[in-house]
Amino acid sequence: MFFTDIHSNKENVDTAIYNLNQSITLAKKNKEKILCVIVGYGSSGKTHKIRNATINELVSLKNNHKIKDFICGNDLDIFSEVYQKFKYGSLIPQSEKNMCNKGAIYIVL
Repeated sequence: MFFTDIHSNKENVDTAIYNLNQSITLAKKNKEKILCVIVGYGSSGKTHKIRNATINELVSLKNNHKIKDFICGNDLDIFSEVYQKFKYGSLIPQSEKNMCNKGAIYIVL
């Protein structure tokens, strides 16, 4: 699994989305199956904007078949309806599932 943090250097939304797309390209080149993107989990301000923009971008990438799927860290709970519908749960390491990092998004490449 490949990790990248797209919010740690106080990026704006455009820079964060650019970094997301670059990370997806790099992870695919390295034949990774999962990319973990740290977006933060602020309820307001820049982190909230980056998280929402990232999710919107991932929905678009999924609809255009550029990624297979994605799931937010707070949905990595076996009782979550989102997790129960997620086909790729076995690809995410158990240690990540145990953490339920609300500021992470796991992308299936």
